[in-house]
Amino acid sequence: MNTFRNKIIFIFSALSILLVGLLILSFERLVITQMYKQIGEEIRNEINLYETALRDIDENSFQDFISHTRDLISKMGYSIYFVSKNNRILININGEEENYLVKPDAFKLVSSQSSGRFFYEVIKSKESGERLFVVRKRVSDFQNNHYLKEVNQIVFISNLNRLDKFSKDLRTQILLYGLLIFILGLLAIRYLSRIFSDPIVQFIEYLKDYRQNGYTKKLELNRKDEFKFLADSINQLIEKIEEDFNALRKLEKYRSEFLGNVSHELRTPLFTIQSLLETLTEGAIDDPAVNKTYLVKAQENLERLNRLLNDLIDISYIESKKLRMSFRYFEIRGLIEKVVEDLRLLANQKKINLQFIPDDSIIELAFGDKERLYQVLYNLVDNAIRHNPEGTNVKIYFMKVDSKIRIFVEDNGIGIPEEDLPRIFERFYRVDKERSREAGGTGLGLAIAKHIVEAHESKIFVESQVNKGTKFYFDLNCA
Repeated sequence: MNTFRNKIIFIFSALSILLVGLLILSFERLVITQMYKQIGEEIRNEINLYETALRDIDENSFQDFISHTRDLISKMGYSIYFVSKNNRILININGEEENYLVKPDAFKLVSSQSSGRFFYEVIKSKESGERLFVVRKRVSDFQNNHYLKEVNQIVFISNLNRLDKFSKDLRTQILLYGLLIFILGLLAIRYLSRIFSDPIVQFIEYLKDYRQNGYTKKLELNRKDEFKFLADSINQLIEKIEEDFNALRKLEKYRSEFLGNVSHELRTPLFTIQSLLETLTEGAIDDPAVNKTYLVKAQENLERLNRLLNDLIDISYIESKKLRMSFRYFEIRGLIEKVVEDLRLLANQKKINLQFIPDDSIIELAFGDKERLYQVLYNLVDNAIRHNPEGTNVKIYFMKVDSKIRIFVEDNGIGIPEEDLPRIFERFYRVDKERSREAGGTGLGLAIAKHIVEAHESKIFVESQVNKGTKFYFDLNCA
């Protein structure tokens, strides 16, 4: 993370240096260039004024004009020369820069340009390094004044010391202020980068810990900004990942248990059938005292095997979402009466008192897949009959609850221990495994019932107390 922070600081430093460089370059190209233009324009205007004035001055007042001009330009920092065609100085007004005209080799040309009769030059002394701004104008028509009749050029020279000093001072100020801004900005960037990088460091450390040790704690971030939202999102994502992993682990556990249970449930009837058939083929078929009994037992195990296979097919279709439902309105009373009629014989054989208590005040039609709901009720009533002792009462009834019809299957039998209640809807889960198999159940009935009820956007509930009985119920939409 230090690398991230260092990158931010490096980028800021590079941008600051670039900005200061651009400011200095802009200053050179814009400000100084503009000042040169302004000075050149001022000198050009001065030369034009002097030229006009000299044309109107006679010889008698010329010396007074020169004297007055010398006093004036000494305050302005100019030097004025009247030069002949062969560059000989004819008149020098405050000629402090005469060396340029007398010894031109002592200066180096920095830049030059021309405009009409005007010539502009910037020169630099090879000895002192001082720079001069020179403006020349070619003139004529001074023939009436013997002092000026040989003049070919008027030359104005301005020393650029003040401008160079101003430029140097301004560059220094730019650098100083740039350095100050850089230092303040660097401190601000370090502070801000820590504000932004510390949460990122925390995120990385948390994710490293999660990768090494798994989910142990939540990511805590004492902030109220986007990073807090990101931390909460990471927590939610990790929790979802953990939920998915737990679901996968649970699914893998169920899959392993399911395969083991299927193998066991299939092995038991197959082994029984195999044993019975082997006994019959070894001679028992000729013994009238046992042959029919063995065949009946073999048939019962085949029926049990057939029920198991049918239930496996049903639950496979249900869990893979391939089981098609046919929803329609139907009369709930007729459905329950058919379930009771189909299980009456079994109830009588088991000496179970099976009761249906209809509510004639309910005229609404239930909504759902009638065939699958028949399967749900059949499984619930069949379980109550098979797993309870003789003399037990099993009753089915329904009532209106809010805008739904609630159907109950209730008995006063052995009940279900509290610790088993959360798992009774799992595939092949049996409260009393040996007794359940003896009763002929496949261990899938409640799992199938749960899935069918949930496909109706409802939920199946169970209430039970040991030795007091069990109650199952679920709701259906109605017209």
